[in-house]
Amino acid sequence: MKSLTTPKQVARVGFLTSVGIALFVLESLVPLPVPFLKLGFANISSVVTLELLGGPPMFLVVILRVVAGSLLTGALFTPGFVLAVSGGLASACSMAVVHRLGGRLFSAVGISLVGATTHVVTQLLVVRALFVQNEGVMVLLPVLLLSGIVGGLTVGWISLRLLEALRRGGIT
Repeated sequence: MKSLTTPKQVARVGFLTSVGIALFVLESLVPLPVPFLKLGFANISSVVTLELLGGPPMFLVVILRVVAGSLLTGALFTPGFVLAVSGGLASACSMAVVHRLGGRLFSAVGISLVGATTHVVTQLLVVRALFVQNEGVMVLLPVLLLSGIVGGLTVGWISLRLLEALRRGGIT
């Protein structure tokens, strides 16, 4: 893990958080055929932060992104906020573990895929536990997992390309 004691590292976390917030807000403005099926483009900032700076800075980016994004979209302290925080933190945990233990076995695409599926499962379990005390909600799992897989692959692919461009440019 790299330290956040230098101005350069703090600036990187600030920039990646800002990008994540912007993507969070922009994605909230896109009309969807099903309101809860998002690709999760804001997670690009999480995957890139994890790859460049490590797990603890990624957690900071996730928390700041969800809180600020929810504040800007008017969703702070709503059920959607609870789902975003729970899914975001669980996703960050799973990605950090895979990144640390998986070494070079997982690219940004694999890490993103793990995070996306963890996010979906966590959110569904939170919905089941807090909002819909009915097992019938679990019928959504296949559709949500499919959405999570598509989103995870897309976010991972974009993150991988972005990381390659940053490395080619000597920015990392």
